[in-house]
Amino acid sequence: MMAGSDCDCLICRLEQSLFDDLNHEKGMEQYQCWAASSEILAPFPTVGQLLAHLHRQGNDQNSSADEVIRELVWAGTSRPSRSLWQSLLLLVFIPTIHRTTSQISAAFPSLGREDTAQHLFATLLEFLHSQELRAQSSHLAFIVARRMRRSAFRWAIRESRLELPTDWDPTAKTSEEADESHEQSHAGILLAKFLDDCQRRGWLSEQERRLLAQFKLEGIRAAELARRSGHSATAIHHRIQRLLERLRRISRKSGSHIPEQLDLFRP
Repeated sequence: MMAGSDCDCLICRLEQSLFDDLNHEKGMEQYQCWAASSEILAPFPTVGQLLAHLHRQGNDQNSSADEVIRELVWAGTSRPSRSLWQSLLLLVFIPTIHRTTSQISAAFPSLGREDTAQHLFATLLEFLHSQELRAQSSHLAFIVARRMRRSAFRWAIRESRLELPTDWDPTAKTSEEADESHEQSHAGILLAKFLDDCQRRGWLSEQERRLLAQFKLEGIRAAELARRSGHSATAIHHRIQRLLERLRRISRKSGSHIPEQLDLFRP
């Protein structure tokens, strides 16, 4: 875990959740079986010991850390499960994600910290599966950190240039929104389930899921959401549009064909 941290951000909550999962009986047994079969992982009989070793190294170009990370990345068919493999590598790079998110937030204060974190998680997972990473033989932690940092800054530059349409009226409410307010229809159930799934997978925080539910399921206007949060209606609408676009991208990227849910997000 990140020593001395009392942060309660999305990254730290996810870190705690992943760590708890891997320290439950099933996760512990799976990791120990994997470690026992590997000469590289054998010196680290618990997930905590492995993470402590790697986090002490940071992104330094250290041969010992390189060997361990290479063993994790190249686990292939020897890994016990995709879930454990992915969770473990996320935990390895959590400090890098946390540090890079803070850097982006400082440089681009208009961007949501959780949006930045989620972009970094997506970048990491994509890179971990790439042939480009598997082709590397050394400095793996440094290469992964550099990839995430470059991707995050490019994303932040693009996102910070987004502008609202000039003809948008933040006080307007469509008849479709009014009709769907507080309605437990089939469409509403589909949308609620979709948002729940996104939150469970880490693509939406609890706060973001609540914002979308209030706006789409409860029919609360952007102006009212702005009054409650202390932000402008324009900022709230911009935030909602960015969240919805992110969900569309995730859906397209994952190959999950869910047109009914995505139709609910049309303005």
